[in-house]
Amino acid sequence: MPTNRAIHELTDEHVIKCMGDEEIVIDEAQGMWIRDAEGRETLDAISGEWVVNLGYRHPRVIAAAKRQMDKAEYVTPVVDYESRAVMAQRLADASPGGRFTKVLFALAGGDAVEGAMHLAMRATGGTEFVTFYKAFHGRTFATIAMSYSDTRMIEESKAGLERYLTKQNRVPNFYCYRCPFRLEYPSCDLFCADFVETAIVHQADGKVAGVMAEPWQANGSMVPAPDGWFQRVREICDRHGALLIVDEVQSGLCRCGRMFAVERTGVEPDLIILGKALGGGFPLSAVLAKEEYAGLLLWEFGFTQMGHPVSCAAGAEMLAVMIEEDLAGNAERMGARLMDGLREMAGKYPLIGDLRGWGLMIGIELVVDRTTKEEAWEAATYAMQRAYANGLLIGKTGPVYGDNGNVLKLKPAVNATAAEIDEILVRLDRTLAEVSLRWPGAR
Repeated sequence: MPTNRAIHELTDEHVIKCMGDEEIVIDEAQGMWIRDAEGRETLDAISGEWVVNLGYRHPRVIAAAKRQMDKAEYVTPVVDYESRAVMAQRLADASPGGRFTKVLFALAGGDAVEGAMHLAMRATGGTEFVTFYKAFHGRTFATIAMSYSDTRMIEESKAGLERYLTKQNRVPNFYCYRCPFRLEYPSCDLFCADFVETAIVHQADGKVAGVMAEPWQANGSMVPAPDGWFQRVREICDRHGALLIVDEVQSGLCRCGRMFAVERTGVEPDLIILGKALGGGFPLSAVLAKEEYAGLLLWEFGFTQMGHPVSCAAGAEMLAVMIEEDLAGNAERMGARLMDGLREMAGKYPLIGDLRGWGLMIGIELVVDRTTKEEAWEAATYAMQRAYANGLLIGKTGPVYGDNGNVLKLKPAVNATAAEIDEILVRLDRTLAEVSLRWPGAR
């Protein structure tokens, strides 16, 4: 059996690693636990970077994938096959109000975002979109242009690509802890939402096809939409004939205590984008559309392996498990348990400036000073390192996604048990105690 070091060396020699370079090896995984090549076990509190929402190797998901592979490992998307049809039906049935009856499949989140753009442009005749400063929608040319607009690192990543990056209408995002307008919620009267209309009226050169927003802005500092924000933006979209498009690549599929995070807002969007966890660990993404917004030209959009039969079989079984076991409800309950423990830690560790959570999508913002809210970037990086040393895998925002590299991410499997949540808290408490010793001046 190769060692961790041998795997690292082989990787460094041959793999172009363009999505980070963590010194972690995963050789085997089960449930919420990962094991490296030398047998070291770690509790995964981020669901494989929010992809295995039922944990690793859920028996029903794996069995469904194997059944499909025993029938056919691949089917071209130009013909019909059972697993794709069943997956589409289950998504439609699970959609808000059951009103999203059409499904456009793709491979990854960025592809699905582009699919939503196609649908919105065909439905409205518009050619422009409104997106947000700290948004992250993918790494295709179109989605790079719609994502993260600040910091030197980001500008460097776009250098030389300009001829392929389309103009976008960006506006400040909601972020009540660090309001870009230096206002206070709720006395602000949701000024950030009204600013969307300013962009549609005064910034766009042509008709706006859609406003694309994350109900929980994930890479953009782990920030949930404030109450009333989506209602206001829904009204703005309706006034201007633009579609309201929600990117739920990270927040969907029970993660936020509902099947779809937007359901917490009480607002019904026009298109819903899904990815990451959608295939139960296999590559799959999709756009859920209402009937009236589902028109595309022949061959306008498509990928050879879109709606892959194995991915659809695994994803359909995952959805069945989520519904049968009420895992949205479990995520809500376990998220409350996790937040209760984190609030206790906030009383001990001044490094914790703010806690934000919907279900099992939780951000822990670290600050040097709670009064000035100065970001504790180095402390957050150190916290990730110490967490892994303590047998806990957590995530962190930035810096590639903007000036927000000080927020720790917790996104455990949505079927996590109370015992697993408590173990996360024990290991995180140990970690923050160690970090606080290194930054004793935090206040």
